[in-house]
Amino acid sequence: MKINKINFFNYKMIILFCIIIFPNIVYAQKTYFDLSQNEINIDTNFTGQELILFGLTEPKQDIIVVVRGPEEDLTIRNKKRILGFWFNTNSVTFAKIPKVYFICSNYNIEYLLDEKERYDNEIGFNKIKLIPKNEKNLFVDLKDWNESLIRIQKQKNMYKHFKLESIDEKLFQTRLYFPANIPTGKYDVTTYRIKDKKIISLSNKLILINKTGIGSKIYFFAQENSILYGIATIIFAIIIGAGAAAIFRKL
Repeated sequence: MKINKINFFNYKMIILFCIIIFPNIVYAQKTYFDLSQNEINIDTNFTGQELILFGLTEPKQDIIVVVRGPEEDLTIRNKKRILGFWFNTNSVTFAKIPKVYFICSNYNIEYLLDEKERYDNEIGFNKIKLIPKNEKNLFVDLKDWNESLIRIQKQKNMYKHFKLESIDEKLFQTRLYFPANIPTGKYDVTTYRIKDKKIISLSNKLILINKTGIGSKIYFFAQENSILYGIATIIFAIIIGAGAAAIFRKL
């Protein structure tokens, strides 16, 4: 689903109106920004959705936007080929990792923000704090495992970099694309205002992603009644299998 261009034109006009009527708003302590919508509903026909983030900035200041999705434990497995077969020989589970991480900037963030600021605020894929759940892994070099996690999430389109555009040195915008496999939950959107490679302010908003329709009912039933859902799935598979076998015998 694409954003209507006329609607985005209206957003730009609202921002320009604010600049003219309230010129000091640009110099507010917090950066003003908004989203074309704050909620995404996923149904059976969902193929992905694009949102527009837009806001006000100042000359000689930079903007970085980070979108962090719901957190969960993520396991990375190492596979080896033994006698012609692939086996999981080792694994590392990282605790409370954002399943989705989008970052938006107009330049390489290493040029915009110094390393300490990036580390303290977890800005950048390589600055996400990946902490192993098993304490014995705290004293092991996990560089390759960290890189594997980031690579896998990028391949799933869960970790992405989007281009941030500046307009007339007072407006900024970016387009965020949420793919069809996007997880449900609350997404934290943070806009950082930067000057001389330091963060001078930040602002937050939330995006809610929900399932709707029959898919939503099945999802919540599976979450709340996992045993019954498993039994129902097995029975359904048996019925489908028996029905298919009966059809083939008649052919």
